Amino acid sequence: MIKLFFGILLFITFSGHSQTLQYDIFSNETHIGDLKVVKASSKDIVQIEVTSEVHVKLFIEINLTYKLNCTYKNNKLWYSSVTTFVNGKVHSTSKTEKVGNYYTIVKNGHSSKFMDDIDFSGALLYFEEPKGIKQIFSEFDNIYKPINSIGSHEYQIVNPKNDYLSEYQYQNGILKSTTNHHKLLTFTLKLK
Repeated sequence: MIKLFFGILLFITFSGHSQTLQYDIFSNETHIGDLKVVKASSKDIVQIEVTSEVHVKLFIEINLTYKLNCTYKNNKLWYSSVTTFVNGKVHSTSKTEKVGNYYTIVKNGHSSKFMDDIDFSGALLYFEEPKGIKQIFSEFDNIYKPINSIGSHEYQIVNPKNDYLSEYQYQNGILKSTTNHHKLLTFTLKLK
């Protein structure tokens, strides 16, 4: 399976269309990191790679790295992998893979099944305004999260696990900025 995955990735990289977005990450007007998103597509396959680096000082200095690889085939999530690092060490992992009519999910070594089709996940939020979408699949949390329109080209997602809010603003179908509220830190992404 891994060889097939990388074969598809190489095929897309060399024969399809690609697009790159870069964001600055701020907290309280202070630049704390960067996020890069690359989308490559060819015919019925879309590959999205998200990488972010964040440096914050709460009680101690913390370096956070987030890596997401996501593949869509025929407009359905086919595979995703998320790895987070804290100060260079793996903090969490999550893999979602389509197997027949369901998905296998392996989160930090624990396996489960997800029975619904996944048409829209968090990785698509960078390149597609979620018009008419009522829920998105979180590759990190492995759950559906409700999404609501709150204005012209503005949306809000509520995490049902903790009630944290995220707001998304779009321009020309591309994510322009997002504000994410968390217990210890509120941060904003702004398109460069």
